[in-house]
Amino acid sequence: MTYRLWWTVGYTCTTEREFLATKQRLLPAPYESLDDALRRAGQVGRAGGVAWLIEGDDKTRLGRGLIEQTLRQRGAELEVETRPADRGIRTPRRS
Repeated sequence: MTYRLWWTVGYTCTTEREFLATKQRLLPAPYESLDDALRRAGQVGRAGGVAWLIEGDDKTRLGRGLIEQTLRQRGAELEVETRPADRGIRTPRRS
């Protein structure tokens, strides 16, 4: 399954109308899962951009409002987990 995320940063598109007018010139970012696309949409938003649309091969279609609503509801769940750094714990070697 592929999910495509269309997003912009800066003043490229400031309204839905501008996005729709330029959509065919934008390259979507492909993701293998909806959660990955939503995770990236959250990162885009935190960086000052706008996630305009997510479309999936399974006919999934989330516009800006639904993306933002989903991120509000599932944001903590979608956060990228970081593993704690190795704290110098060593395992004994066997001879």
